[in-house]
This record gives sequence, C-alpha cells and structure tokens, in this order.
Amino acid sequence: MDEDVLELENRRRIYQLVSKFPGMYLREIEKKLGLAMGVLEYNISYLEKREILTVEREGNRKRYFVGDDISFGDKATIGILRQEIPRRIVLHLMLNPKASFQDVLAQFTISKSTLSFHMKKLTEANIVEGEKEGRSTFYHVIDVDNTARVILTYKASFLDSVVDRFAEVWGDMGK
Repeated sequence: MDEDVLELENRRRIYQLVSKFPGMYLREIEKKLGLAMGVLEYNISYLEKREILTVEREGNRKRYFVGDDISFGDKATIGILRQEIPRRIVLHLMLNPKASFQDVLAQFTISKSTLSFHMKKLTEANIVEGEKEGRSTFYHVIDVDNTARVILTYKASFLDSVVDRFAEVWGDMGK
C-alpha cells in the first residue's frame, strides 16, 4: 500500500478503525470517529477507489473491510455476527446444538416474530440450519468450526462480554 494514501489523519483513522472492527457500517464509523458525514464519505470513497477498503453490500447498507484480507464467506459471517441478536443466537446454538425454536426464544427477551426474522436471516446466510422433526424445528450452526474461528479471530470487533464468555467456554471444551 502506498503510504501517501494514509498520510491524512482522517484516512488513517478510518483505516485503523476498519482494521480493528471489520464489517462496520458507515454510521458506526461516523459515530466512533465523530467525523462529519461528508468528510467521512469523501475519505471512504477515496480509500475504496484505491482498493484500500472493500465494500460488501447488505441490502441498502454497506459494510467496510480492509482490502481483501478477509475471505468473502468470512465477510458475510462477520456482517451478520456484528448484529447483537443474531450473534447471541449463534453463540447459543453453538453451545446448545439442536435447540428448538422455543428453546432459543426462552433465552431472549424478544418476540417470536423478531426471532423468526433473525432465524430466517441466519438460515439464508447459511450459518444456521433448521431441521423439522414432527411439528418442531431444531436448529444448529452448519459449520461450527469455521464459525467459531471467525468469532474467535474477530472477537475484539464484537465488543461483547457474551463473546468473551463463549471464547472461555469454547476453550474449556477443548475446541
């Protein structure tokens, strides 16, 4: 990378933040750095054009990553796991595989429709899979080892005590 690209303080701050917290949304970056939106958009555009930052679209929103340091699959997983409820669902399912919808619902203070929304998102992202048994659906994380690797590799970017506890339990399980 050409060092001149990061000679301006705002660009360097953006780069350092996205390096530390891959998959951040524009508004998250704005809040964390306290930059005016116009200044932020200009500098991010500059970094994108020079391929210092890459973008993954998620509907109408964009997630930012440093270059191609992270694989496409990991970017998608990080994108979803940066959201608190899906992250906690995945952590619960990793420690309690084959949990029913009702089992998962009992762990959270959210409505059935909110849980359904997040389960659908996790299923469509191929992170979680549901298997029908009679009238119940039981869920599990599809690739437990890879998902754990992503969580543990990027745990600092999630800023969540639940992730820290998961890392301890996962380590204690000899994984």
